[in-house]
Amino acid sequence: MKQFHALLKKEWYTNRITLLTPLWFAGGVYAIGLIGLIINLIKGNPLQAQFTAHNVPAGLESMILYTASAGSLAALGSVAMISAMILADSLLNGGFKRKCEILHLSQPVCIGKILISKYLFMTLGTIILLSLISLINSIGISLIIGYYTGAHMYFGITAWAQTLIKLIFTLLFVSSMYWFFAGLFKRKSFFMGTLLIIAIQAAISILNYTAGLHIPSLLAYILRLATISPEMNVNTMTLGVSQLNAIIESQWSNLFDLDTLMRCIYSVIFFIAGGWLYRNRELS
Repeated sequence: MKQFHALLKKEWYTNRITLLTPLWFAGGVYAIGLIGLIINLIKGNPLQAQFTAHNVPAGLESMILYTASAGSLAALGSVAMISAMILADSLLNGGFKRKCEILHLSQPVCIGKILISKYLFMTLGTIILLSLISLINSIGISLIIGYYTGAHMYFGITAWAQTLIKLIFTLLFVSSMYWFFAGLFKRKSFFMGTLLIIAIQAAISILNYTAGLHIPSLLAYILRLATISPEMNVNTMTLGVSQLNAIIESQWSNLFDLDTLMRCIYSVIFFIAGGWLYRNRELS
């Protein structure tokens, strides 16, 4: 356990700036928002006027809160995914780039512990950070919108919980895929991995066109697993609060579907394959 703790500590000191990217992003957004509010106050346009200037139908304030909470988390989750993808390359290829790969792997620690610590730092570290930042953000949004519109905090926190669960599995899939690419390519793994996907998709398209085959689109499938689809649209925005409650309740049963299962399976496969490639490649 002490060895494992030391490995995680080493990764923290080496890659903490990249890991904390979602925090820098959230801080920047709040700083810009605060500047905007100050400018509005100086101009004599308080925040309350922005809510009361538009005649919001009864019940729609809850939908606004739900959508705002889920949308802000989705944006923050996108930043967290990019951070995890960059982390994958840094964790597996950082030693190679700094020309100290042999030194790191000569430690009296089994390679399995090293790989697990790197993978947990990338996935669990990003998930914990995303969960904490997004929870604080969701509470803040719920309090502000609730104060000016009367919307109940329940809708903001529920949107946070449902969106976060979807994001966790999506983040696991995306980060694990680029973990595999980082094990496969020592240099520019992000670029090379993305290029590999595009090349395979191009080959599939050519075969479908020239040979009359009907091979499903790899790129479309990856994009489906790598994104979360919004549950609210223009039509649902006009529903009353009773229908909104029914929609929200129905989402709990849709969180764990076939795509979620496939994300988990692919994540395990990519982790094992990426670790095997890292373990068996030539050191330099």
